[in-house]
Amino acid sequence: MKPYYEKDGIVIYHGDCRDILPTLEPVSLGLIDPPYNVGKDYGTASDLLDDSEYAVFMADVVANVRRLTLAHAWVSPRYKMPLWWSLLPDAHEVVVPMRASNAIRQGWSSKFLTLLVEGKPLSKHPDDLWDGIRHKGEGYFFREETYGHPGYTPYPVFSRAISSMVTKPSSILDPFCGTGTSLRAAKDQGHIATGIEIDERYCEIAANRLAQGVLDLYVEGTVN
Repeated sequence: MKPYYEKDGIVIYHGDCRDILPTLEPVSLGLIDPPYNVGKDYGTASDLLDDSEYAVFMADVVANVRRLTLAHAWVSPRYKMPLWWSLLPDAHEVVVPMRASNAIRQGWSSKFLTLLVEGKPLSKHPDDLWDGIRHKGEGYFFREETYGHPGYTPYPVFSRAISSMVTKPSSILDPFCGTGTSLRAAKDQGHIATGIEIDERYCEIAANRLAQGVLDLYVEGTVN
């Protein structure tokens, strides 16, 4: 398949990851922020599948990512954790606190983001509490651009996952790359990366972000 974007070792494929993942070569690290199946408007893709169909979809992606990567980190929806623990039974849980959140599920307001990580970290005794990371909606002085994506994950989450798990240069894979945050983080740390995105609008945004020469880390969410 011809890439939608390819430059300086960063590749974006426009299509369904279930079709593209089986064609790819192994990489060092997978970064995955999957759809949560809660009805968000992603445009092309449905985010409101039957629970059984969603479980099969995610199981297929997990199997492909395991085959292709030495380590992988998943941004996992806490209200679907029984499914994700069944798919990633050997994962380690990493918690990213949030100062504020507009997301409410079953009457509870979300105050932290969860990553499930399979693979050894670089540090001998790494922290699994990643404090100091800003999130959207945390006040006037925080202005990270979300590029109109309803499931945007902050740049520092992907950046820290990369720096915690692989040395450079390494290869990164994101099968739901959205607006390219993980790919931008990989590029900024001197890695190569492959992303897959089903909606062409987000492919275009990701390509434009990757074309930027110097990244404004404050805008991307780093606390000064």
